[in-house]
Amino acid sequence: MRRTTLTAAALATLLLAGGCSDEPEVKRPRPTAPTASAGKPTPAPVTQPPGLDLPENARTLVAETTGDKNQELPAFTPQEGAYTLYATCEGKGKVSIVDRDSSNPHPVTCNGVHTVGVVYDGTKPRHLTVQVTGGTSIWRVAVVSGNHQP
Repeated sequence: MRRTTLTAAALATLLLAGGCSDEPEVKRPRPTAPTASAGKPTPAPVTQPPGLDLPENARTLVAETTGDKNQELPAFTPQEGAYTLYATCEGKGKVSIVDRDSSNPHPVTCNGVHTVGVVYDGTKPRHLTVQVTGGTSIWRVAVVSGNHQP
């Protein structure tokens, strides 16, 4: 009988030492081995810029176009002696609109700001390029005929 009492006492001690209780078991995450990218910040993806707020009745010369690198826009000819350029961009790069006939860059402000500009230039054909420098940016550009300054 003495052996049974000792066995029961030893079993009770083992159960209590093992954390047996009425409380629910707390799951703890297992430690994982470090990966190759551990400690390196992951760059945030560049998001699409918001759509452009183009005037409803304007004659579109260059449809809303989106890109993330240098791109020549289609040639156009303003019929009213002026055109209005709408642009926006998101990212860390610098975006500019360049008239290929003059190579004079006009900066576009990125990250939440819309750029709108009116160019008075007669009715000769225009050739614009979007340039991205100094990092990654996604841009959106459109051109309408006439003066549509907000």
